[in-house]
Amino acid sequence: MGDRHVTQQSIFTLLGKLDDPDADLRYMSLNDLFNILNSPNSSFLSGDERSASKLADGLLKALDDQHGDVQNQALKCLGPLALRLPFNALMPLLEKLTNLTSSQTLDTSVPNTALRTIVDTLPRPQAGQPATPSAVTAYNAVSKVLIPRLVGPTQSSSGRRGSVVRGMLEKDPSKGFSSDAIDVLIKVVTCFGPLLQEHELVALTEPVMAIIHNDTAGTVVTKRALAGISGLVLFYSDSQLNAFVKRLADTLASPDISTVHRRHLIAAIGTIARSAPAKFGPHLNSLVPFVFSAVGEEGVTAN
Repeated sequence: MGDRHVTQQSIFTLLGKLDDPDADLRYMSLNDLFNILNSPNSSFLSGDERSASKLADGLLKALDDQHGDVQNQALKCLGPLALRLPFNALMPLLEKLTNLTSSQTLDTSVPNTALRTIVDTLPRPQAGQPATPSAVTAYNAVSKVLIPRLVGPTQSSSGRRGSVVRGMLEKDPSKGFSSDAIDVLIKVVTCFGPLLQEHELVALTEPVMAIIHNDTAGTVVTKRALAGISGLVLFYSDSQLNAFVKRLADTLASPDISTVHRRHLIAAIGTIARSAPAKFGPHLNSLVPFVFSAVGEEGVTAN
């Protein structure tokens, strides 16, 4: 109990120093917090929601620090903190970070990086093994908070009637699509794909395909969307994959499809075929004719 009290007091003292005007002191305080979080002495946090929540709030504030080194050190702390957080403290942290991704003042790559860091650190299911209770608990937090915010729109936590928050993967009128948000999705699928429910896979597929279908999406964000859909397909059920392939074929068969749109869909076919050959291979016969047709139209063989 004595060690716990000393560690708790050290954490609170270090959190107080995060408001110091000296950036070096803020950085060193975060470095000390990082060392504490990686030591066995911080294990008490998993049963102390109040202390864990205060620590999470302090790190969130440090993410908005004007000094990059301080920001980066706060990001480093979030990984080991995620392993210590009680379930009831993990969900609010994820929610606050998702809210920061729509900030008009903060560099939104910071909260997106924080989300990837946390998801990557959480216990995850292992291939060929039943999911552990800790992995299921981590998935439940991601499922209840992060997946709905990725997909959106969701009800605003401000409490105003009818107020909704745009999904992280939806197009921002001023900034366009976010490749950082797609990277968060990719991390979620990579870490928790085996536990994702079919309705979650469907919900996550829609905004990713909306980017691939969008003629005005930039090259970088389209490439990330292609990586996202190739990861999602790995966990489709047979019926879901059949429906996905049919939609691809129907869209490619449309006489109104633009050249850019067709190119994006053909790129999706190629990316998925490389990432999931055994799963996707049997469906290629229904899609390959559209690829050959496009190659012929573009005159690639004319060289």
